[in-house]
Amino acid sequence: MDELFHRFKTAVAGRYAVEEEIGRGGMAVVYLAHDRKHDRDVAVKCLLPDLAATLGSDRFLREIRVTANLQHPHILPLYDSGEVDGLLYYVMPYIDGESLRQRLNRDRRLEIDEVVRITVQVASALDYAHRHGVLHRDIKPENIMISEGHAIVADFGIAKAVVTAGGENLTRSGFPLGTPGYMSPEQAASAASLDVRTDVYSLACVVYEMLVGDTPDEWPTEEAVRLGRLTDAPLEHREQLDKLPGRLEQVITKGLATRRNDRYATPNRFSDALAASSERSTKLSDAEVRQIMMRAAELDVEQQAEETQLSIGAVEQAAAEVGIPPERVREAAVELAGPSGGAAAGATAHAPRFFDRSSQLVVDRLIEGEVPAAEYPLLVKEIHARLATVGHASAFGSTLTWTTTGSAGASRNMQVTVSAEAGVTRIHIEENMQIVGPRQFVTILGVAAGGLLGAMFAMAAGLGESPLLILPTLALAAAGATAAVRSQVLSLAKRRLPELQALGDRLAALGKELLRSDHATG
Repeated sequence: MDELFHRFKTAVAGRYAVEEEIGRGGMAVVYLAHDRKHDRDVAVKCLLPDLAATLGSDRFLREIRVTANLQHPHILPLYDSGEVDGLLYYVMPYIDGESLRQRLNRDRRLEIDEVVRITVQVASALDYAHRHGVLHRDIKPENIMISEGHAIVADFGIAKAVVTAGGENLTRSGFPLGTPGYMSPEQAASAASLDVRTDVYSLACVVYEMLVGDTPDEWPTEEAVRLGRLTDAPLEHREQLDKLPGRLEQVITKGLATRRNDRYATPNRFSDALAASSERSTKLSDAEVRQIMMRAAELDVEQQAEETQLSIGAVEQAAAEVGIPPERVREAAVELAGPSGGAAAGATAHAPRFFDRSSQLVVDRLIEGEVPAAEYPLLVKEIHARLATVGHASAFGSTLTWTTTGSAGASRNMQVTVSAEAGVTRIHIEENMQIVGPRQFVTILGVAAGGLLGAMFAMAAGLGESPLLILPTLALAAAGATAAVRSQVLSLAKRRLPELQALGDRLAALGKELLRSDHATG
């Protein structure tokens, strides 16, 4: 039988029947015992003898009483504490469940919803304790119990009691004042003063482990915190991080910031951000991918070309600010590059397709030579002058993309792409005309309402006593509405196609002029 077990069991036999060891850490051994006075099972933590000898027992017991005043549904309460035979101990309820460490040992990773639920509960406990002047200082899976779906935090204030009671003797003894892998940088550096953000860091480590299956490999750099992306994460960690939804990695990165001023101010703010970021799915529509990527790759096209070049890796980091994984960035990059290659110059107008979301007009122009990216501002100026609509320009490598934005351009959905590669410049113009816009919607309502009104008059006049006789009238109304919309869209396409062709011709001519000017100055 273990010597400490026998010694402690004998020392507390009058009050507790110690049954077995159920846990062991760097500072204490945990025993399952039966409280004889109250006839209940309890967990008793006995500090290791060497540590107990280092501490001032009276001071330790005085400090630990502060924890006894914490009353919160997610904090494991303190029942009792004392000293027997030179051994310091404290008593807590015995939880019929498992620790988060046991759960992770079994499952390694948890589902996001469960991670958020556990984090919110632990953060609530931490915030409550912080408001009462108590830091935990040792948040880790071993100190989080899971019982009937609820997270319960154990060992509140124990680390502070040990540190306060031990003083300089504890520092010289070499006992760990936290747990490697979960200690904040300032705690690891034995900072004289710690605040609530040390617990924020430890909680972020636990969240990371619940999602990734391991603790962070190293502290994030300031650049990683700014980007909201753990750029130096090991490959196996990166595979899991890239599966996270929305801005979740950005939230975790901020929680793990090396500088405590860069972290969330409180555990509740961290858990709130985590919950909000987990709601957005990584499944994005084509329109969302385009919109997000254009934002991520946004550059000032008024600058010189050398200043507007981005590698795909740089764009991945920029996109990480909005929580987009690398594989989505690369898919969007292909999409944003636009049509290229040896397609013949000319213009095509796709026939409008009804009951689809939009009708599309496309104009392509191809010129020999690669227009320098430094000249793109002139092309943007020409686009604005020709279309007189509000637009947003962005550059991605040697590709310029201009898209309608703002209230003035809300009625038109246009994009102009200029891409230079393989010795040619491709000008691609497309416009999607929404079928059910305000004008078309009024037409549909008018024609359909007219048909319905006619059917009602027919029934009132006794011409359609049977509902079946009304169906042809309603069918004609629907057909009339469709024909009206079709007519409007075809008419709109007929007016706008020449405008797009003229823009394509002008941009092609301007591109040739810029190429000649570039050759002349070269």
